[in-house]
Amino acid sequence: MPLYVLLIIASATLAASAVTYFFARTKLFSCMLILFYASCTLLSFLLFHTHQTVLFYVIVAIFVILPIACLTLFAVDMYFAVFCTDTSFVFVLVWLLIPMFFIINLIGYLARVIRD
Repeated sequence: MPLYVLLIIASATLAASAVTYFFARTKLFSCMLILFYASCTLLSFLLFHTHQTVLFYVIVAIFVILPIACLTLFAVDMYFAVFCTDTSFVFVLVWLLIPMFFIINLIGYLARVIRD
């Protein structure tokens, strides 16, 4: 199975588990979460064993380290008021909207490529 297929499956099951959690569909949420964990575990295993560790670290940095840093910054701002609350809230909001912005830009790019 190609790595990009696993990445797409992992992203889709993550989004599906978030939606099912929001709508309180417990059984469907559990199923999506198990699929997400399984696909992420397989993806990580394949990335390490195909010697694509740089891609693995980039994915981990984007999806693990960046959100933790944003949430830590937000928590510090809420407790100590170091920054403007709106600014740190925007960091978290932008991080949450990155996948949607990426998909919108990708569709626009593909439409331009197909049209030309």
